[in-house]
Formats: sequence, C-alpha cells, structure tokens
Amino acid sequence: MKYNHIRNIFLDILFTLLTCGLYNIYIQFKQIEAINDMLKEERYSFLKWAVFSLLTLGLYHLYHEYVMANDIDQCLGGDQNLGIISLILAIFALSLVADAIQQYNINKFYGDTAV
Repeated sequence: MKYNHIRNIFLDILFTLLTCGLYNIYIQFKQIEAINDMLKEERYSFLKWAVFSLLTLGLYHLYHEYVMANDIDQCLGGDQNLGIISLILAIFALSLVADAIQQYNINKFYGDTAV
C-alpha cells in the first residue's frame, strides 16, 4: 500500500503545541511509515517504539531518534549527520525540532521541500 509521506511541518508543530505534545505520537507513527517505505523494509515498528519508550522512561526514544535520522540521512546520501543532530536535540528536550528536521528530509526524499 502506497502512502503520501509528505507532511506540512508547520501544521505538525502547531497541532503538537495545541495538543500539549500528544499529536507528536501521530507524527512518530507517520514517520515510521515513511522511513519503512524509504528503506523498502519493515525495520521500524510503532508499537515497539511506544512500548520501549514507556518502559525506559523515554530513553529508547533518544536511541530511536538517532537511528531513524541516520537511516533518513543514508537514503539521502549520508552527508548531513542527521543522527547526531537529532540525538543532541532530543537530549535537550527538543524532539519536536528533531522531528521537524527529519520530516523536512522525508519531504525532500519524496520530492517536496516547499512545506
């Protein structure tokens, strides 16, 4: 099944702020779908991310941000150090910014940098 993985980053940030972060759970789900499609394999699981993030009190999410960003970077040629950038942002409680950067690169992969 083919999905449209291009998302409006401004609306994602706005809805996340309006819902006190709950919308970011949906963003994670959509980004997991997108990166699995980019890689042409089911490497990431939303359920695994949710369960392990809860069990480790968010530490797994730091790892998840790093690994997913590295895979996005590899799909785009591997020269942006997205993994390190996302990890540093997530450590400083700026996962929303890391997700926005990741989504920008997902949009770029699918041919749209206007959003």
